[in-house]
Amino acid sequence: MRDKTEQILKAAIAVFIKKGLQATTQEIAKEADVAEVTLFRKFSTKQNLFKNVIKHVIENQFNPFMMEIAAEEDTEVFLTKIIKNRLEILSKNIPLVKMLISESLMGNLTDEIDFPNIIFFSLKKGLDRHFENKGDHVNTELCARQLGGIFLSQIILPNEKPYYRLNEQEKNILAKTYAQSVISVINER
Repeated sequence: MRDKTEQILKAAIAVFIKKGLQATTQEIAKEADVAEVTLFRKFSTKQNLFKNVIKHVIENQFNPFMMEIAAEEDTEVFLTKIIKNRLEILSKNIPLVKMLISESLMGNLTDEIDFPNIIFFSLKKGLDRHFENKGDHVNTELCARQLGGIFLSQIILPNEKPYYRLNEQEKNILAKTYAQSVISVINER
């Protein structure tokens, strides 16, 4: 039973990437190799399926990591870990991320699944925890926005080679450079 759900979610991601919310349940069912009635039995509506797809991606790829590393004492190490993790995930999912940004800009996403806002608030929450643990008073909203800009630039203005295809040394250098740019803004306060 769980296999069909996973099968539908994977197919829905692929179809939503290609067509956004204009995708039909018939197209998704065909891609998943299930009857359309099976899709409706599991998700009731296309909007509910879309919501589940987004939640599935976010819960599995974005949220858990932030709170795990917030306890890191060294801010540069903390920021470098965030940047490496997010760039790895985002660069592997550029078509999905672009679709989610597009749907967000068109106002098609509810607050519950508004990807850019979810990422922003996830970052802010992790930054808040990190700097509270250190006893530092930092404008975490500004930091989250700066990090968001870094991530967005990698999606909209990608490098020749996607981040996930860089070797480990190249990843470390890029992430550390970005982390130091965020720290320089923090230190200007």
